[in-house]
Amino acid sequence: MLELRELRNFVAVAERLNVSQAAEVVHLSQPALSRQIQGLERKIGVALFERVGKRLILTAEGEDLLMHAAVLLDQAQDLTNRAYGLQQGHVGLLRVGASPQTIAWLLSPVMAEFSKLHPNVELIFSEGHNDALIDMVDNGGVHIAVASPAPNHNLVSRELFQAKLLALLPPGHRLTGSKSASIDQIADERFIVLRRGFLTRHMFENACAEAGVRPRILLESDSTHTVISLAQDGHGIAILSSSAQNTRYIDKAITLSSGHREIQQPVSALWNPNRYRPASLMALVTLLEKHAQAIR
Repeated sequence: MLELRELRNFVAVAERLNVSQAAEVVHLSQPALSRQIQGLERKIGVALFERVGKRLILTAEGEDLLMHAAVLLDQAQDLTNRAYGLQQGHVGLLRVGASPQTIAWLLSPVMAEFSKLHPNVELIFSEGHNDALIDMVDNGGVHIAVASPAPNHNLVSRELFQAKLLALLPPGHRLTGSKSASIDQIADERFIVLRRGFLTRHMFENACAEAGVRPRILLESDSTHTVISLAQDGHGIAILSSSAQNTRYIDKAITLSSGHREIQQPVSALWNPNRYRPASLMALVTLLEKHAQAIR
């Protein structure tokens, strides 16, 4: 098998047709370089050079090898440059997971800024609810996710914001105009909620359990827009999270409390310390923190 070192030495001689000049470039003595070229010719079984008087010229086989060797060496250099870029976080692939709501209000502007700063890093997004996102990070499906950390997962987390539990009341509801309500105050209502696995649903169920309330669920959905539409049409109270903050009608939602405390839970950038992390990951975390801080 040919080695890149042998090809570099051959190309150095072939391009200059002068062993002395080529020896200076590859940092070998002239006799050592001559021996290497002779060894290469023996290895491949053809003559690459011949002498015409004092001139060194390429054989037809030498011309053919030069053309392909030069391309191969260029590709090897490109690969070396890319490997360095991967190490520095300048190129590569970064897989990111988040809920649809968080992608819309946080990751979309972060992605735009990140792409300007790191144009050669490709971002790929995966959507999912909180439980699915944690599994993605755990199993290597994504390099990083924006989710609420679970106590039984050994992931590294960097808190970004607090997700607050909100209620969107149907038109004409008795609590319309209030800024907040307790779980007890709406215990007998019908609720439109996101399905299990979403952080919003976890927070709501935990608050109901703490208050001793068994909620009447009209509909479980994957879509924030669906639960909002049903509440707007008077079918019940939509349970939302503040992470859906750029969704229509979210500004009309009121804060939910339990025991005079707002119901909230931290949402963080999560990654697995035991899996491969692209060098660009921390640059993304820094931008996530910057944008989340600006919106708080």
